[in-house]
Amino acid sequence: MKNIRTTVLLVALACGIFPGLAQTAPATAVVNAIGIDDARIVLLGQIDARNPKQPRLGYPGTGLIVRFQGSSLSLHLASDSDKSALTVVIDHGDPALQLLRKGEQNIVLAAGLDAGTHTAEVYKRTETWQGIVSLLDLALPAGGALLPPSPQPVRKLMFVGDSVTCGAGVENNSTCTDDPAHPANDVYDSYGMELGRRVDAQTHLVCYGGRGVERDYRGLGIADNVLNASQFLDLSIPADENSNRAPWDFHSWTPDVIFVSLGTNDLNLQKTKPLDANAFVEDYAWLLRTLRSHYPLAAIFATEGAIVIDPLLRKYIQDAVAKTGDARIQWVQATHYPGNGCDGHPTKAQHLHMADDIEPVLRKALSW
Repeated sequence: MKNIRTTVLLVALACGIFPGLAQTAPATAVVNAIGIDDARIVLLGQIDARNPKQPRLGYPGTGLIVRFQGSSLSLHLASDSDKSALTVVIDHGDPALQLLRKGEQNIVLAAGLDAGTHTAEVYKRTETWQGIVSLLDLALPAGGALLPPSPQPVRKLMFVGDSVTCGAGVENNSTCTDDPAHPANDVYDSYGMELGRRVDAQTHLVCYGGRGVERDYRGLGIADNVLNASQFLDLSIPADENSNRAPWDFHSWTPDVIFVSLGTNDLNLQKTKPLDANAFVEDYAWLLRTLRSHYPLAAIFATEGAIVIDPLLRKYIQDAVAKTGDARIQWVQATHYPGNGCDGHPTKAQHLHMADDIEPVLRKALSW
């Protein structure tokens, strides 16, 4: 794709668009465009960076952080669907929703700022199956400039899971009806992202709604060309379509702690299509051993998650942990959180409680 100069509507900026309010900016004046491969831009999460000029975001929580001087900032990107959304945080303030449409677009991340130093954080709010986003460039007004990034946290957390880990349902309304203007997915307020902020850690979410260790909620697995955790662990873009997948370089980022929350979807058809207990335990143990092989020094925790608290699933996970023979892989008992009555996914408040449950486990294990 040829290099496109990002533009903004100066009249709109002069009117003081609120920082973080999503806007598509028509072209009226050329401003300073900066390629996404600029070393001052910090990319976040398990992303497809094979083309550093156009990195692709699939997993929720992927994104970027920049420090800049200037009164505004915009982002040129492309989305392959109209169901993706971003969360933008300016100067550590309140998170703002940015809805995306399909195709290329210029998004005003912030405007009406003073000309001093500012920080912008951009996170993909939605899941891979809802769309993949390609970052193209940033734009600042005349006189604006990117600044060297602040040091990133030394601590690193990874969460491997399903829709709960991805933040599905966090912002469900009282009737759980679809509202295109306000998607229910909100990874920023998921328990994993919350924990990252609490313990000052970089956070990677490797998650996919509806998927399990060896089969999804419909009972489908690799034989059906459906990726589950045993397969998408190795990917930065976990697409079922082989042509859209992208690998992940395990050497590029090393977590101190890995938290695995899987099994809800494997167990979904237990009454009509029971799991093969031995196969499930072996597959779960294989996944834990694979994580250990990639990250030999990490503390690894496994739990059954917040939706299904089933003694059978709990036993399977405990058996898988024991099967690894690894003292640094531990089972952690989960607490059931019931959602809001019409959707079983935990609410925003319940994700805070999940973070409360996990925080002392992490702090004790690593003396944080």
